[in-house]
Amino acid sequence: MLNIRVSERQFSRQKKGIRISWKRLLLFSFLFTIIALMFIEKGNFSAALKYVLFTKKNIVVYDTYTFAFDDSVPSDIRDMVVDGLGELKLGDVNRFEFVEKKSDILLSKNKEEGMIELFSKNFIPVAHLYSLEGDVSKDSLKKFNLFMLDSKYEKYLEGQYSVNIEILESKEQLVEKLAESDKNIALVEFDDLDVDMKILDVDSRNFLDDENGSIPISFFAKLKNSEDLFIVDVVKKNVGSTDSKFNREKLVKVNMSGVVAISRGLALKMDSLKSTTYPADEIGEFLANADLTHVSNEVSFVPGCKVYSGMRFCSRPEYIDVLKKSGVDIVELTGNHNNDFGSKYSKESIKIYTDLGMRYFGGGLNDVDASKILYEEVKGTKIAFMGYNYYDTMLKTLALAGDERSGANSFSEEKMQSDIETARKNADIVIVDFQFQECYSYPSSDVIFPICYKPLSSPDQKGVFKKAIDMGADIVVGTQAHQPQTFELYKDGVIFYGLGNLFFDQNIWIGTRQGLVLSHYFYEGKHIQTQVVPIYMEKDLKVRLATESQGDLLMKLLRNAR
Repeated sequence: MLNIRVSERQFSRQKKGIRISWKRLLLFSFLFTIIALMFIEKGNFSAALKYVLFTKKNIVVYDTYTFAFDDSVPSDIRDMVVDGLGELKLGDVNRFEFVEKKSDILLSKNKEEGMIELFSKNFIPVAHLYSLEGDVSKDSLKKFNLFMLDSKYEKYLEGQYSVNIEILESKEQLVEKLAESDKNIALVEFDDLDVDMKILDVDSRNFLDDENGSIPISFFAKLKNSEDLFIVDVVKKNVGSTDSKFNREKLVKVNMSGVVAISRGLALKMDSLKSTTYPADEIGEFLANADLTHVSNEVSFVPGCKVYSGMRFCSRPEYIDVLKKSGVDIVELTGNHNNDFGSKYSKESIKIYTDLGMRYFGGGLNDVDASKILYEEVKGTKIAFMGYNYYDTMLKTLALAGDERSGANSFSEEKMQSDIETARKNADIVIVDFQFQECYSYPSSDVIFPICYKPLSSPDQKGVFKKAIDMGADIVVGTQAHQPQTFELYKDGVIFYGLGNLFFDQNIWIGTRQGLVLSHYFYEGKHIQTQVVPIYMEKDLKVRLATESQGDLLMKLLRNAR
């Protein structure tokens, strides 16, 4: 019996020893983990330790945040904030209480150091696409008849700018009102922009290029406790007044221009000055300021070319510097002079483009290549470009591509319909370009001659261009015109019948010195705006942005030609 009892005591001591060993092991493991974290996750470990030992002691939990307004906040904005936040509760307790002073949050129109933007709106002034108005200022708003689609900020804007605003029920009604008079303009939000509206610059700033080109509303918050930053997001969400939907990073800009023929008198000028960029020295930076820049180049590069007169054109390879300085990404090849010195040089020119990373459409190495649709995907928007040489198809000239001949893409209604249907399935935006018949009715002296600002009646330019819209195109452009032609809205698309010259030598007539650049803007697959930008080639053959008087004259001539 004694031996048995001794064994039991020994077993008890062994069991107790095992329990002590496990405790020591756990303690050792904990200490080892702490030490390991100190070395492996030093930054995170220090931050966590600081939070546990220090930060936690300073946390203050608010059941209710007090909210006040300073004298700069008008009553309608106060009412809007109270309506948005007044009913918010945390359990049965109001999330916000509105007080006169000594508040957790103070709202002001005036931004001081340390304040946070609480909510903002950018209202964009627009007119109808056909309007001759181009620029407004905050002080000149009172000269116009103003319209809006939302009454929420009506009283504030009326008081701020001393204007009267009429609220309309729909965007369609607004566009109709804008079309009635150039003195009718509207203040719209980004989501309401459409191609039938024309964005007006604000103090020479266009909103799509510069957010300062708007009529802004901004209010700022001063927080009593800087650790309450999270409450700003609560206010923004429930007041619903921040332009958070517009992501400028998704905005796509495409610059499109007209005739490029770096030849004849222009080549002579460049050679005499020993400048391979001369015509683009002033306009190049503007053209390049886009996600994609397009030109219609209808003259091929021929080594040693020195043709300074006549109707057979070529360019020296060095002149490619003009396109490079203009930031060209896409070259249209619908022109009828690319084969003037043989399709060999048309093919070699295409290689020059592709070696520089430029893409092409509307012409190609053979008829199959020439008929390809060019797709460009930029910032989530996919754009299809296609081009046709209408006039040379009718004449059956060698300017067109053949089985083994480089050249322009031929035209047929069946081909265009098939192409547009294909593009419509694969792209968000469909652009169709035409090399149409040119208007040769130039005057005998340097005077305005209105006939060439109109679309041609024979052949039926309007009919052909509108058919492309009927088939599903979004934008139709005539790139053949040496003198700019009018433009018009048609169904759900827009047509530009001719853009005039970009780089050429026709400085004899004012009509051929005038020109247009189209700045198309796309957003999330939608065509929201085209800015029609007048340009002007001086007698020195250098192209510049048109002056105000030059631009006003051209836009009036185009409106009268509609």
